Amino acid sequence: MAEELLSEDRATGIRRLLIVTLALVAVLVLLSVPLLLGDYVIYGGIVLVSAAVLGVAGYLALRAVQDRQPEARRLSIVTGVLLCVLSVPLMPIWVGLITVVAGIGLLVVVFAPEREER
Repeated sequence: MAEELLSEDRATGIRRLLIVTLALVAVLVLLSVPLLLGDYVIYGGIVLVSAAVLGVAGYLALRAVQDRQPEARRLSIVTGVLLCVLSVPLMPIWVGLITVVAGIGLLVVVFAPEREER
């Protein structure tokens, strides 16, 4: 099955959402520090590992979208699903709500039909 190349409009939307994802990763890393230094070492580790996984997936997807690689769509889907799944353990610190919204937004942009030119 041949990979679909992303249109310019779609790539712009996906790129913006992936940048938001990387900003959320930075917030997660910052939030994990006081958790790790305080009494919540295990939960801080969960937050840090979630940030690392989302950071790697988001970075790889962003590079693929920017370079217009054939696997850009697939990597964006994986990143969106990871955002949704990894938001569950992040709900107690409210960042989980933002990550699930970002994940659903990314999936909507990836799966939405292309606009027809008039």
